[in-house]
Amino acid sequence: MNQFTLTKVLDLFSFVALMSMLSTGVFLKITLPPRSGGDQVWGLSRHEWGDIHFYLSVIFLLLMSAHLLVHAKFIKSVIIGKAPTGKYYRIVAGIIGVIALIALTFSPVISPVTDVQRGQQHFHNR
Repeated sequence: MNQFTLTKVLDLFSFVALMSMLSTGVFLKITLPPRSGGDQVWGLSRHEWGDIHFYLSVIFLLLMSAHLLVHAKFIKSVIIGKAPTGKYYRIVAGIIGVIALIALTFSPVISPVTDVQRGQQHFHNR
């Protein structure tokens, strides 16, 4: 399989994983919101749908890691300053994407948790 075909296959599977992850997230938020009790959809509870959402997220992360590996040569050329001049928009988009990824990765760790019974905010010690 050549790099072009591999890239297209990775892109397709990444898109499917992302859309599945998005749909289960919206599904959890709207159809089975927190404290929805014993409600089930297709025989699965909110907790089980949350597990599916988590595993889809892991699959998406693995696919994105593979995508970066496939483009390692281009990433290396950007880092050493020898990227083709016509691809600066890709470099800017990549930098914005990396910053957003780092912010999203650390947001659960630094976000305060509100104790709804006591009305206090605190940070989990991890």
